[in-house]
Amino acid sequence: MGGGEHHGIPSGDFRTKVWSLTGGPNCRPKHWKRNTAIAMAGIILACIPIAMKSAELEQRPHHPVRPIPSQLWCKNFGNKEY
Repeated sequence: MGGGEHHGIPSGDFRTKVWSLTGGPNCRPKHWKRNTAIAMAGIILACIPIAMKSAELEQRPHHPVRPIPSQLWCKNFGNKEY
């Protein structure tokens, strides 16, 4: 179970030689806060037009039994009393 000869691989801490997507066990990339903020801003800017188009196209053939949050901003419901 994992024993035996390792054919030329030195023993020791193997984590420094293993590639990982996150950068390894001691990863602290430069400007990670800025990069995270830029990525989040990009995601939010991409989601805003999608949400606006979704609210524009939303239709419900029957009045809902319980209040739905999208009724507050959707124009297809008529009166807002529920």
